[in-house]
Amino acid sequence: MPRTLPATPLDEAFLDLRAVSVLSVHLEIRVAGHVDTARLATALARAADAHPMARARPAPEPPWALRARWVLDAPLAVEVSDDVTVARDELQSRLPDDRAVAVVVARDPDGDVIAFRFHHAAIDGRGALRFVASVVDAYAGRRLPDAGLGRARDLRRLAGARGVRDVAARAGKIASDAWGRAALTRVAGDGGADGPHHAFVTRRLEPGVVAALRGSRPSGATLNDLLLAAHLRTVVAWNARQGARVGRSVSVMMPVDLRGDDESVANLASYVAVVVPTRDLADAASAVAAVAAQTRAVKEQGTAGWIVDVLSVLVAPRGVKRVMPRLLPLVEGRFVETTILSNLGPAALGDLAEAGRVREVRFSPPNLSPRMAVTLGVVGHDDGLTLTWRSLRRDIGPAGLEVVARMFLETLGADRG
Repeated sequence: MPRTLPATPLDEAFLDLRAVSVLSVHLEIRVAGHVDTARLATALARAADAHPMARARPAPEPPWALRARWVLDAPLAVEVSDDVTVARDELQSRLPDDRAVAVVVARDPDGDVIAFRFHHAAIDGRGALRFVASVVDAYAGRRLPDAGLGRARDLRRLAGARGVRDVAARAGKIASDAWGRAALTRVAGDGGADGPHHAFVTRRLEPGVVAALRGSRPSGATLNDLLLAAHLRTVVAWNARQGARVGRSVSVMMPVDLRGDDESVANLASYVAVVVPTRDLADAASAVAAVAAQTRAVKEQGTAGWIVDVLSVLVAPRGVKRVMPRLLPLVEGRFVETTILSNLGPAALGDLAEAGRVREVRFSPPNLSPRMAVTLGVVGHDDGLTLTWRSLRRDIGPAGLEVVARMFLETLGADRG
């Protein structure tokens, strides 16, 4: 009998969002040389032994079941492509059988690319980075960590409300965000393009630029606050360029890691909204101040755990929960953000033996709603930052996404002064 595992309420929420979104977490690495696919397949198997959720697939479930379950027996295979762009776009645009992990090696004269697609219901961005690090270590013959999966997936222990004070702070945050989303701005389309579901554009901030950004931060603001502010301001500038509506506010969904000190490969990301009135985005200083005030409050008040409290009390048959995402159009104006910015932090990856060092890392989060046209993923590597924009191609094609990226970098440059 294959091993099974109960899905957490957070897992279930993302499983049910499959009805409206392609929930692929995109992570890829480029190496200096060429990858031995047989050796990579062995490394994948070793990494999956250390991190069982890599073999997860949803178990069949009757509509009256109260909990979803994972079956931990999904096969891991390595596909091969000779076109990096096609491999990336197509891999991230499909979830063929809901396997937690799919892998493609794209052959390239500048160094092979290993592209990973993770199903967000099983593995979030931080979990994806930990799994890729284990694959790299296994490929090179290094020792792998012990996962400790059961305790790590206890959401109530990790982030549940500890008392009335927590409940009040979290309820206040939810109510404040819902009020702030009145007349929320949506990213305008540019006519889109044909092709796979998603389009991607990547830019790198070199170490000198990152150092200058850090040095330019106002007191009390983080580098991530600067990125969030620039992202929000770019939405306003893009819509103005398109001659499209700019509402009274713009919001960004910011993932917050619930793991604590461990690095479990699982879905353990909460999501916090940063909702900023459009008037506060008119200049860099006011935008950064508005964002920093909200992110600081989240850290001080511990409101990131709100999702655990809400999902834990939603007890209903699975058949009912599965249709709930189809009702999103009725409420998404008050509960779905304009966009996402997800920052994984630094990627500390070793070499891959004869395939050489990791030269580049790319990451992007999924578009969680059909109305969330653009997302932005950030990951650190070699003291720089790599930024990858992802769009719903039917709304914004690759050419339009290039413009979005350029406008962001110009805005960020202005923010640096």
